[in-house]
Amino acid sequence: MKKTILLLLLLTVAANAQKKVILDTDPSYDPDDMGCMAMMHNMATNGECEILAIVNTMHQKESPLCISAVNYFYNRKAIPVGDYMGYPEKKVAPEESYDYHISRDYPRYHKEWEDISDAVKLYREILESAQDSSITIIVVGTMHNVYGLLKSGPDEISAKSGKQLMAEKVALVATMGGNFLDNKGWDRTNWGGSEHLCSYTDWSCLNEERNQMCRYVIENCPALFMASGWENGNGDYFNANNGNVMTGQGLKQLPEDHIIRVGYEKYFEYRRGAHDISRHSNDQCALHYAIRGEGENYTAFTNGTITLTEKGVCSWEDTVDRKQGHIQKKRKDTLIAQEIEALMLGDVPEVDETPPTRPQNIQLLEKDGQKTLVWEACDDPDIGSWVVAYNIYKDGEFVHQAYGTKYVLGDASGVYEIKAVNASGTLSDPANYPPE
Repeated sequence: MKKTILLLLLLTVAANAQKKVILDTDPSYDPDDMGCMAMMHNMATNGECEILAIVNTMHQKESPLCISAVNYFYNRKAIPVGDYMGYPEKKVAPEESYDYHISRDYPRYHKEWEDISDAVKLYREILESAQDSSITIIVVGTMHNVYGLLKSGPDEISAKSGKQLMAEKVALVATMGGNFLDNKGWDRTNWGGSEHLCSYTDWSCLNEERNQMCRYVIENCPALFMASGWENGNGDYFNANNGNVMTGQGLKQLPEDHIIRVGYEKYFEYRRGAHDISRHSNDQCALHYAIRGEGENYTAFTNGTITLTEKGVCSWEDTVDRKQGHIQKKRKDTLIAQEIEALMLGDVPEVDETPPTRPQNIQLLEKDGQKTLVWEACDDPDIGSWVVAYNIYKDGEFVHQAYGTKYVLGDASGVYEIKAVNASGTLSDPANYPPE
């Protein structure tokens, strides 16, 4: 990847402080999920973050395939994609959802839905090998995957429970959901909706399963839990009068076949027509805060307790500190929108063909009859690129892709090779075990 000296100078500090992020999203009906993926890829190009994985909570098969297509479009096809596997049935997306079109019309790394990883297992594998307090989880979909992670127990990936892994490895869970105008309000959708809003729209009405999952996450999340409520991105609803952060129309500047522009236009094509593709920016506000912090745009209210009732009523108070809080806008909606939209419009990076460093210090550990290869994490020297996985080969044949720095052996015989994989899919030189 080509870099100028000026870019290196400007981004040295940012590169040293890159946030390692996992995006938990639900791309299908509302295009702000596409906006979030665009922002995050462009922030990664700027050296602000490393995208360790993107996972889906939507019940449609095309949703994770849409994520895979976006990663491919941004020349980072190897970023792991996960999916919530707890639905009784995964459905085919209807034509009016943009993931239906994106998954069919754009190349992608994952060819079929069956190629997608289990999101909870992917979470566990990434967290197990992460440094302490190093991971930021951004949830702009529902809480299905985080709920599954918290409920998960020890397995061959880790001897720790999901709750233990989150307590040790996760610095922040930033989520879009709830409503905290004057520290209280009704949730609309992501956290399960509200019984009170059934008269407003059907999709804002209470969903008991989502509500129950979210209440469990709020009550049991051991990491700092920060919410960006509906009032930030879409504040003018149900007589709230808090202003809207509207983005998307600027995507018309992009080529007609740009994947993010097409996602927005497909959404509106089936609704009001695609001339005006501006949309409220609920999800983007949450991601914006998660990666850049308060800055000029937001005020964070921390060191308190969030409560979500069975009827979908949200509240926050500061008398008991459960490491929870919420953010509110402190800047004009138009100025926040300009900053968000600029991040959605960044250039697609070139394919990074510089190999990452090779794995070092490979060891074979044995405990309770289980043999595991472990090694030190690898680096990628380029800004905007990072290591996302490791390919394992036995006697020259590919056998596994690991998303952490360990691999449980079914058979310890033979010669193993490990190659680091960067976001673009470029491989490092191999490291052998046993060493040559």
